Order: sequence, then C-alpha cells, then structure tokens
Amino acid sequence: MTRNARYLRPSIKVSRYTTGLPRVIVLHDLSIVPELVRHLLGERVELVADTASGRAAVALCELLVPDVVIVGELLVDGVADIYVPAILQTGARVLMIPESCPGTRLLELVELGVTGIVEMDRAPEDLVDVLLVLAAGGAVLPNDLVATLAGEWRLFRRMGPRGIGHSDLTVRELEVLGAMSDGLSVKAIAHHLGIAAKTVENHKTRIFDKLGVHTQAQAVAITLGSAAVTLTDATGR
Repeated sequence: MTRNARYLRPSIKVSRYTTGLPRVIVLHDLSIVPELVRHLLGERVELVADTASGRAAVALCELLVPDVVIVGELLVDGVADIYVPAILQTGARVLMIPESCPGTRLLELVELGVTGIVEMDRAPEDLVDVLLVLAAGGAVLPNDLVATLAGEWRLFRRMGPRGIGHSDLTVRELEVLGAMSDGLSVKAIAHHLGIAAKTVENHKTRIFDKLGVHTQAQAVAITLGSAAVTLTDATGR
C-alpha cells in the first residue's frame, strides 16, 4: 500500500436533539445536499442525520424513525434501489432525486414504493413544499408520471379484479390494509396503529380471507382496483 493511500469511511452526522418538526434524513453522496436542506429548511424541518451509505441510512431510520428520507440514486455502497425497500419498512417516506428521469425509470421508482420524486433541474426552493407534503402523508410526482399512472389505474379498474366493495372489512382492517399498501412492515404497522405485532398478523389473516387472496401483494393490488369499501362495524378493531 502506498503512503498516500487511505481508507475513506462514509461520514455520518446525527442530531442529538428533537424539535417536534418533521424529521428528515439525507442519504446522498453529495455533501451539498444536506447543507442545502439545512439552509432552506432549518426552521421548518429537523434534519436528524445525513450519510452517503445505504446501510447506515437503514440503521439510522430504524433508530431515529424519520418522516422523510431524501435519497440520491448512487451511494458509496451501491445504488439506492437496494436500500429503499428497507427504508420504507421503517415507515419513512422516500423523496428520490434521480439523475435522469425517463418514464420507465420513474415508473420503477413508484413501483419500488417512492412517493416523492424531484428532478435535478428543479429549483432548490421546491424542496421545502415537497418535504412538507411528504411528511404530511402526501405524494409529489412529476406531472407526466401522474398522467401515466392515472391511465394505468383506469385500465386496471376496467380489466382488473372486482375490487373490495363487498369484502366487509372493518375499520381497523382497512387501516392495516392501507399501511400494507404503503409498504410498512408488521412491526411498523403495529407501531403506527398502537397495537401488538401479533394483532397485526391476525388482521392480515382476516383481510386475506375476506379478499380471497394469499399474499400481501395480491391484497394491495385489489385495493388499488377498488372504488369503494363496505364497513361492517364502524367501531371494529
């Protein structure tokens, strides 16, 4: 090994304090991105950590439970697609900043579970509104992608399954199904709803029985193709 060679450890910065604002983690290989977030959003969100490592980001999400993770496509330990599912499993929403935005790539990101996409040429100030929308549970996608998704959804409605209009799901089962549709793990659903993980598993079993499916993917697909849901018990848990 030459004298000038050295090991570059991915840097991680973690905030020790909490403000009650929406919590954000930045996962990006450009150090200017977290600095930009601090400069633009210092009084509107709480940047709790930043790193360029996907593995570190997953661990930080499990520890700090952020509302939104800002993600770049290329990381020091691989492409972001590898780590996005694990990030989503913690209950965080992902804001992706892709380097290129062909239609097929954007659809891949949505299928992966990404609910926020900001193109590289967007003004930095746009990040403010996008982060707040995602932290509140919304989604922000490019206009042409929204049009494409709407067309696919209409096609699915016409040609897909009958939906869950007569499945008689209870309110709690609908809440669990909605969390499943967001890609949350059983542990994350239990934390979000304030119930035990075993209770979530029991709800999932009843949901599968009522919908006539065998997997979570099938249940979510039917949900996306449904126009209405019948509630059998307004207070059901």
